[in-house]
Amino acid sequence: MGDTWRTLILDQLDFYWAAHLWPRLEGLTDDEYLWEPVDGSWSVRPGPDGRPELEQTSPDPPLPPVTTIAWRMVHVGRDVLGRRAKALFGPTDAPPDADMYDPRHWPVTPVTASEGLAMLEEGYTRWRDGIAALDDEALLRPIGPKGGPFADDTMAGLALHLNRETTAHGAEICLLRDLYRAYRDREEPLVAAALAGRSDDVAGLLARGAGSGVRATRPALVTEAAGLRHWPVVRLLVEDGFEPSPEAPGPLHYAAAAGADDEVRFLLDHGADPTAADPVWARPPAGWAEFFGHGRLAELLSVDNHDQA
Repeated sequence: MGDTWRTLILDQLDFYWAAHLWPRLEGLTDDEYLWEPVDGSWSVRPGPDGRPELEQTSPDPPLPPVTTIAWRMVHVGRDVLGRRAKALFGPTDAPPDADMYDPRHWPVTPVTASEGLAMLEEGYTRWRDGIAALDDEALLRPIGPKGGPFADDTMAGLALHLNRETTAHGAEICLLRDLYRAYRDREEPLVAAALAGRSDDVAGLLARGAGSGVRATRPALVTEAAGLRHWPVVRLLVEDGFEPSPEAPGPLHYAAAAGADDEVRFLLDHGADPTAADPVWARPPAGWAEFFGHGRLAELLSVDNHDQA
């Protein structure tokens, strides 16, 4: 049947990396990288010799602290994937007898987002390419002395464990990005009110002129509100001057997907573009309406008929 183990291991890791983790890291800033959600968070800090290192203890405390994105990213890219890749597949500057836990395989700890991303990508690539070079016979052999206390475990078992580790820590990184964004959103009252669907608050803030600044800094807010189906908020924003087609998919796509007839007509009346195609599925709003079973809306939104809305 060919190299079944290798195929299954790599398919799982590659799909998670390409479809879930790496796209979610686009635009990571230094502020996010080092953001501490609560007091006492573990992060990257200067060690006794002044060089940056991960805060940690061995064994772990009974209740390990919340960690920063920097902590998780360094742990995955360097400790989980990178050091093991260098130890087991090379090349490495560590001595020949160093096992896969030896910090000399990768002593550097990134302190900026760009450095952290580069290290994460390198760790993933080194580990992924190392596994890809093994056939199933090699994957089912014991790791050997470089496995340290797990010398008798198979390479396949280690690879599956690292897939799990990458997925678990990657999910934590994505959640921390979501929390960071949510905390920052709360700093702008109009954004916070719009995303929460508080239409009365949105109306009051717009009446006091809050829309002008947000339109410039966050033009897609109307799309975000539409994606959450906060239709009264969408109407208020558009009437205040927010572009009804700031991007694709835009508010019209989400209204079409929801089968929201009145909102579709409102957006068309205010200049939303029924021909704009989203970048993933290459479908205009009519295609979204059709996919979600709203045939009448799909007909209304078709290029030939939208002027009749």
